[in-house]
Parts: sequence; structure tokens; C-alpha cells
Amino acid sequence: MSRRYRARRALLAGTLAAAALVAAACSSGASAGTPPIPEFPGPGAAPATSAPPPRNSILPTECDQVLSSEQMPNYLGLPLGSVRVTALRDVPAPSVGRLERVTCNYLSQGGPGAPPSNTLVLKVLTSGYTDPQAASAQSRVNRDAQASAGVPAQPVPMGAAEAVYYPDPDGPVLVVVYGRVTASFTLTPDRPVPVDQAQPVLVDLALRALPVLVPQSGS
Repeated sequence: MSRRYRARRALLAGTLAAAALVAAACSSGASAGTPPIPEFPGPGAAPATSAPPPRNSILPTECDQVLSSEQMPNYLGLPLGSVRVTALRDVPAPSVGRLERVTCNYLSQGGPGAPPSNTLVLKVLTSGYTDPQAASAQSRVNRDAQASAGVPAQPVPMGAAEAVYYPDPDGPVLVVVYGRVTASFTLTPDRPVPVDQAQPVLVDLALRALPVLVPQSGS
């Protein structure tokens, strides 16, 4: 095992430990331990230095703007440079109020310490809707579909966002609804994150992505 790979695994362990502390705090008191969703400045306020660049679309146009493929190995404990990302932009679905949908597939590039080349390690599916009500309605449809398949919904405290974790054997999923944006984060089972550690890793990824996914108006 190389020194660089051991460092990546150590970073993943640190991320899991930090996320576990957040989960423990949430269980003891939601008001005190809930991870806050970053707030966006109101009209006339100075923009935050970490704010996403202005855009005309609801969703970011590039997957690397959501979660960087260069940083993904750090998040998942993989060797440096072992992940690439591909994007698929879907057509609108006016019947359910969906205006935009983008799928980001993070794939292993193989090599020592990484899953085989082209293995999907994370899928991020993001959607933008006409209004928050449409986003919430579609999320409920998806929740009902999971329930009918026998996958229980586990609510996860996440500040102002609504988050639900699904321990799906085909791939653990965290679904987040915030304003008129929905996002689902799906890990491939045990590639590379063990299933029993999937939830804190997905929460960590969602907290990194939400400030970019949510339009700067906060709507």
C-alpha cells in the first residue's frame, strides 16, 4: 500500500468520523446539532466569497461545479486522479413541473487502490422545478416508489433542507429537497465506500454540493 493511498484512506476516515459526530449531535437535539445549509445574501448584500458564479439556468451547467472530479478521490478515499465525471442533460418534463435535469456519473479510472476502470462510484441526479411545491411533490412520488419496493425511508436532519436516506441494496441513496431543487446522491455498494459507512459519506457530499446547486436567490 503506497504512502499516498494510505493518506487518502486516512482522509476518508476523518470525514467519516466528523460526519459521525454530526449525526450524534443531531440525535441528541435537532436544533443544536443540525448541520446548517449555507444562507445566501439578500438584495444589496455583499456576495459570499464561496458563492457559486451567476448563471441563467437553475442547475449548474458543469458537473465539476457541483462536486469536483479532482477532489472526489479525497472524498471517497481513492488514489489521486482516479475519478472522472460524465454529464447527461435530460429533457424537461412539464407535466411534473421539472424544467431541468442533469445526471453526473463519477467513474473510476482504475489503477492500484481503485475500483476497475469505468466502475460507477457515485451518481448525482439533480433536478430544477417550477416551484418548491413541484419539487416536494416529485420527491414524495419517488419516496412512495421506494416504499413499494420495500426500501425504508430514513429522514436525515439537514438544516433547512429535507433529506431522506434510503438503504437500497442496489446502491444507498440520499435524496435532498431544497427550494425548487432536488438532488439524489447514490453510491455503488462497496465501491469504494462500505455500505455501513455510506450514510455519513453521502451527507458529507450533499453538504458540499448544496451551496452550488441551490440558486443564489435561495428559491
